[in-house]
Amino acid sequence: MAASASASDKSSIDARAVRLCALDHGPWLEVQQNLRRALEARRLGRLAAPTTVILNDLLNSAVKTLHRHVFRRVMEADFGLSMRENDEQTEAFYGTEMGEHGSENIARACEAGGWQITVGFPPPADAAVDALVHVDMPFPWDRGQCQTDKLIDALGFRLDVEAVAEGCRIALTKPNDRHAQSAPTLLDHGQRADGVERIFDQLGYGLIHFSAVGEVVAASPSMLARLELEGRQDWSHALADAIPLSFHDEVIWGQALTEGNGAFENFRIRVGLAGAGGKSILFNVSGFRDADGTVRSLWQSVSEEDGAGQLAEGSILSGMRIHKITRHYVPQLVEQKARDAVRQGKASLTNEERRVAVLFCDIVGFTSYVERNADTESIIDTLNFILRRVSHSVTRNNGFIDKFMGDSIMAIFDDPADAVLAAVDMQSHAEDMNRLRSRAGQQILQLRIGIHWGEVVICNVGTVERLDWTAIGDVVNTAARIEKGCQPGSILISAATRDAIAAVRPGQFKFGEAFGLRAKGKRDDLAVCNVGMAAS
Repeated sequence: MAASASASDKSSIDARAVRLCALDHGPWLEVQQNLRRALEARRLGRLAAPTTVILNDLLNSAVKTLHRHVFRRVMEADFGLSMRENDEQTEAFYGTEMGEHGSENIARACEAGGWQITVGFPPPADAAVDALVHVDMPFPWDRGQCQTDKLIDALGFRLDVEAVAEGCRIALTKPNDRHAQSAPTLLDHGQRADGVERIFDQLGYGLIHFSAVGEVVAASPSMLARLELEGRQDWSHALADAIPLSFHDEVIWGQALTEGNGAFENFRIRVGLAGAGGKSILFNVSGFRDADGTVRSLWQSVSEEDGAGQLAEGSILSGMRIHKITRHYVPQLVEQKARDAVRQGKASLTNEERRVAVLFCDIVGFTSYVERNADTESIIDTLNFILRRVSHSVTRNNGFIDKFMGDSIMAIFDDPADAVLAAVDMQSHAEDMNRLRSRAGQQILQLRIGIHWGEVVICNVGTVERLDWTAIGDVVNTAARIEKGCQPGSILISAATRDAIAAVRPGQFKFGEAFGLRAKGKRDDLAVCNVGMAAS
């Protein structure tokens, strides 16, 4: 059974405490709402987004710890197996269970056995250290599982773990003196000079002055030290040789004919280290041209890498223009997760398991429509018009487009109710469009939508040359099968989706009678039903 907290512990847990056996959408939404209230009560509402990232990380690792412990106990009690922590055989059994059934069976075992995680939100305290949230675990938790330590430190929070009975309490706290407000002041000349000097020291900035014809005429010791040229008599020649000609072409000469002082900002250039076995440093360079033609430049080291490196050179402005073009080809979920990864100090996207609603939407009979109408109307314009409206329905209902597949899309939602709202919106737009097409004597183009809810693995698929960060697993395959079994103009959802929605938003939707759907690759019929908005 779950370890019970002492009376003093219980009194410190807010009445809005959330108890969970898995990080399902209902409990997680409740946790987010309570966290937002707790932050606003402390006038820290601006920290809601990063603090949510921290709490999600903590609860994900706590749930995984809970499930592993409960899985071992069930295997020992029901099958008489000796299951040791971190044992290869134990991990193999656990991996098989997760691969075949996800976390559903283990979550049910947690609920039946009374093993659960309690997330409490104490009211604001006047003490020097104010607990923002408590996570009570019935089993020990390894602090090493936390992946957001850097973010916790950056926000001025503290993470404490205290043993309680057989389990532990994880406390995210805030020292009250870290966010003391003070009146802002204007820096005087001396303070500005001191501040600039300290910035140079801390960030390793360097200075290089070039003549009007591009010769190095001066450099700061910090720049020579960074390029390992300190103490060399021929440092000026070595420095000139190290700076690529592209810098002269695009900056020194490129700024010569510009109006004003020829200022330039955020130009990235890679400089090789002398005798360093192919190592190079990527610099961010800004500067301006004096009246006498001298180019004064400020160099900030961005990264040191082997070989050519991964970060691009050239003007960041040009890079931004390229990003403006390519961002439309990057899935929204990837961009959001990349931002979360940067907040956590990561350099790549890591695989994750999560419960989501997967939506597939297909334009019925579009292939035959193309064959019949290729000469009468713009097929591409029609397709893009429909997909643009479908995509808008996804984004306005908090979803993410995972991929486009010809005339169909796959979208992901954290809340299954949002997936249904998006589907209803799609069908509403389709009806409006088809009324117009009918009046114009054009062929009707209906949508077919299928939705399933459950646990997926969102992971990197592909090679270093071309990667997709996408959802895979039985839930995705099942959603695709449901969409294929849907009648044109309808929305077909699984019983799991219906149950998840009904538990959190009763009365909002009208569910049809459940029936069995025969699906390719499935041994048993899928329990599904049609759905629409409930009458107001």
